[in-house]
Amino acid sequence: MIFLYQENFRIFSKNGSMIEFKNVPLASLRDLREQYLASLRYPQELHCEWLVAKGTCVSIETDVERVGYFVCSEEGQLVEFYLLDKMFTRKEEIFGRMLGEFQIKNAFCKSFDDLFMTCCHTFCRFCKIGGILFRFFTDEIVMPLPAGVTVRKAKEIDVPLLLTHDSDLYESPEELNYTVSKRMILMYEKDGALVGCGYLIRVLPDKDIFDVGMWVNPAFRRQGYAVMIISHLKKTCLKAGYVPVAGCAADNVASRRTLERCGFMTKHCAVVFEF
Repeated sequence: MIFLYQENFRIFSKNGSMIEFKNVPLASLRDLREQYLASLRYPQELHCEWLVAKGTCVSIETDVERVGYFVCSEEGQLVEFYLLDKMFTRKEEIFGRMLGEFQIKNAFCKSFDDLFMTCCHTFCRFCKIGGILFRFFTDEIVMPLPAGVTVRKAKEIDVPLLLTHDSDLYESPEELNYTVSKRMILMYEKDGALVGCGYLIRVLPDKDIFDVGMWVNPAFRRQGYAVMIISHLKKTCLKAGYVPVAGCAADNVASRRTLERCGFMTKHCAVVFEF
């Protein structure tokens, strides 16, 4: 993308104060990102966190201090935007110049990310719901593990087997290797056969908030195992004192119904904007 090769941009408002954009490493934004994450009314989305980790980070600075930042994914999609409170009166000016200077064409925004959402609505020409975000749940466990089903953490030795299954299990072999190495995947087996996998992934390193997800082996689908896996993951979280969250694509009706059957509730979404 074009913005990857341009170092700094300077813009001036009518009062003459300078705003400068600088490409920076993600680690340098740690303090601002902590403020951003604390400003969200509900927990961060894992998908966004992974996009940020691989994205391009740009700081927003005046001539005396850093006042905000934004992050674009590897594909150039805007996935995070933050300003200090004292800069809110200039949000439209900064956001508009940012879109133009960096040729940003689209954004992926959580509906509870108020500043980002407001700016996207101000400049967008089209928007649609791209994902459903689950941040509420009941304590009910609707399906305990049935007799004969065992659970264990996936290990490196399991990767060749997991790679033989359909691509719904993983986005890339690299991602699969990473999640297995961090013991983020649980394998559910019955009579020696792989029924499915559950994902239990800490969203942020210093928070006890875990994203839950599942994959069911095609040979075992439509038998209730999806509900079984999500129920077990939810129970595991609650027993450990963790907060389970989840998300799915807007068009993934089956996953949404499974999460809702397991007591997850939603009033938020991820919105895709086009500028």
